[in-house]
Formats: sequence, structure tokens, C-alpha cells
Amino acid sequence: MYHLYYAPATCSLAVHALLHEIAAPFDTTRITLAEPRPESFLKVNPRGSVPVLTHGELVVREGGAILTYLADAHQSPLLPRDGAARAKALEWLMFANATLHPTYSRSFFLARQLGADEAGNHPLYVATIEAIQKYWNEIEAELASRDYIASDQPTLADILLTVIGGWNGWLLQPIQFGPKTQALFARIQARPAFAKAVATETAAQKAAA
Repeated sequence: MYHLYYAPATCSLAVHALLHEIAAPFDTTRITLAEPRPESFLKVNPRGSVPVLTHGELVVREGGAILTYLADAHQSPLLPRDGAARAKALEWLMFANATLHPTYSRSFFLARQLGADEAGNHPLYVATIEAIQKYWNEIEAELASRDYIASDQPTLADILLTVIGGWNGWLLQPIQFGPKTQALFARIQARPAFAKAVATETAAQKAAA
């Protein structure tokens, strides 16, 4: 039995969706990021971040590592087994996890530190938004010849990109997504596993409010 520590609408949503994709038995613990982390969680992950996946004695932290581990363990078609197809899928998964995500995190940090009124016009915040927009423009260009970011079939990268794209409402200066990118989001959001994960997290958030 897997156990997922998650926070609603964060990158842990991609792991949540994948657990449904592979039809693995799992349960969850919801972490509220605006509150101090429970000691029980900090024993599992002293960094205090989500997602975290446990499986027996195994503890896996970092979203990209968890997604890769689960896809490999269950031979999910969302991550090719080998060769150039796998390399490309991993390239875009790491781009989402290690390039795009941290840039969003920087924008959120600046907005908190500077305040919404000042941050919107601050050179560092503006430059960060410009960097995010540049990344999405690159994604739009990549999608010009195919429906998914790494190939003609969906991969883990498409799921994580869709999750991150959902953070647009948290930015002081929203990103403009191209039509191919919007179509990618719609295809991933329509997958039953993704929709189920979103519904579960939304219900849990409402129940806790």
C-alpha cells in the first residue's frame, strides 16, 4: 500500500493523478502548507515539502523522482521504458520539475516578501514572469507538430505541465497560454485519473475549510 502526503493544487497533484492512472492501492495525508508541519510528517520529510510517497520502509521525496519510480514500478505507458523516447520524456519531466516549477516558486516568494502592490511592478518579479512566459512559449512551439510535449502519446511531463499551468490564477501577472498548450491541458484534464485526483483534493479542501 502506497501512502501519499500531498497539499491540494500543488505539484503533488501529478503524483495523485498517476496513482489513479496505475490503479495502485494507496491512501493519503493532506498537508496544509500555510500551517506548521506536523511532527509526524517532519519525521518522514524534514524538508517539510510535498509530495512524499511511502511504500513500506521506502520513502521517496521530490515529485520527479516519485513519478519516475511509480511509472517504472508499474510499467506505465506514461514513461517509455528505454531509448530516445524515454530520454525525451524524462527531459520534459525534468524541465517541468526543475526549471518551470522553481521559477513559479520564485514568483510566489517575491509576491509574499514584497507584497502584491509592490511586487507587480518590481523588476525581479517582472523578470520572473517574463521567464515563465518564455518557457510556456517554448512549450507552445514544441507542440506545433504533436499533441503532447515529448511525443504523440502522453507522458508524465504532460501531467506535471498541466498541474503547473493551473497555478496561473496565483500570479499577479497571468501567463498567456497558446492554443496548443490549452488543448494539451484540456486533454490531460479530461483523463479520468486526473479528474478523480482533482475531485478528491477539492472535496478534501472544502471539508477542511
